[in-house]
Amino acid sequence: MKLLIKDIIGETDDTISLCFKNGNFFKRLKYKPGQFLTIYVPIDKVVHKRAYSFSSNPYTDKDLKITIKRVEKGLVSNFVHDNLHVGDKLVVDDPAGSFYVEPISKQKKQYILFAGGSGITPMFSIIKSVLAEEKDSNILLVYANQSMESIIFHDEIKELENKYPNNFSIEHIISSNKKDNNNYYAGLVTHKLLNKIFSKHLLAYDDHAYMICGPFGYMEKIKEILKDNGVTREKIMIEVFKAPVVKVSGKDLLSDVTLKVEGEAHQIQVRGDKSILEQAMSESIVIPYSCRAGMCSSCRAKCISGEVMMSEGHLLPDSDVENGDILTCISYPVSEKVVIEI
Repeated sequence: MKLLIKDIIGETDDTISLCFKNGNFFKRLKYKPGQFLTIYVPIDKVVHKRAYSFSSNPYTDKDLKITIKRVEKGLVSNFVHDNLHVGDKLVVDDPAGSFYVEPISKQKKQYILFAGGSGITPMFSIIKSVLAEEKDSNILLVYANQSMESIIFHDEIKELENKYPNNFSIEHIISSNKKDNNNYYAGLVTHKLLNKIFSKHLLAYDDHAYMICGPFGYMEKIKEILKDNGVTREKIMIEVFKAPVVKVSGKDLLSDVTLKVEGEAHQIQVRGDKSILEQAMSESIVIPYSCRAGMCSSCRAKCISGEVMMSEGHLLPDSDVENGDILTCISYPVSEKVVIEI
């Protein structure tokens, strides 16, 4: 499917939103709030795939919108910022992702959403959807940024807070600020600060709907604080926007890897410092992928023999990892023989 870029909106100095026309009724693209869209971006005759979350919502927004932050040395994000124009068309995959909500009109829940930086993108879609469809539910958003100027959707969030004062609350954490000012807290998230925010909103660490999306370090800190207050990992939905830098020490290892893809076996040799997906792509073996950074589950597979090391920060539940599930884009062989089933 191809989508037409209808508008390009500058959100901050380093963030833009691409607005796409969503076609007619019969060709309308359907998605859930929180999911992502994979776009195909041709650069120097090579097509690159990248996944970006919807910042629009399927209930009140007619058109589609994805939001893209410029990444230092990021090939695709920089190309999108510098070269795409209104009227261009992009090939896209169907919407995907397991980080989403499906609002139920009669439902009454307390959502506690933790966003960091561009991690606000899927949260913004979720917030607008819940406020429109689950009128008895409440949302607390804790949103961390480096500066006031880097707050994506700042004005729109304020508008929602004014429109839904009984259902939606926002608490900002600004690392570069020197002092607190109303609901803008200075510094980084801490146990003390989060306890203060919960107390302010008369909330205990109960079985609420917890969701986290943002940089790895921020997410790890939030999970630590929640865990210390009795909220286990199984009760939290996470979406990783930037995987941590992986330190691999097996560059001297050369592993014989068997990829079983739709009943066909492919034999490849993979160095210990190269991901399974990276080597498969270099040998023109077609296996599913999207983000290439552990941020989605498109490249999910199962290690049925041998051992691989998967970098932290992914979205797979611990129980699935123990069962052998991996993401090939962030998985590296650590044994001489490995068998992967896709």
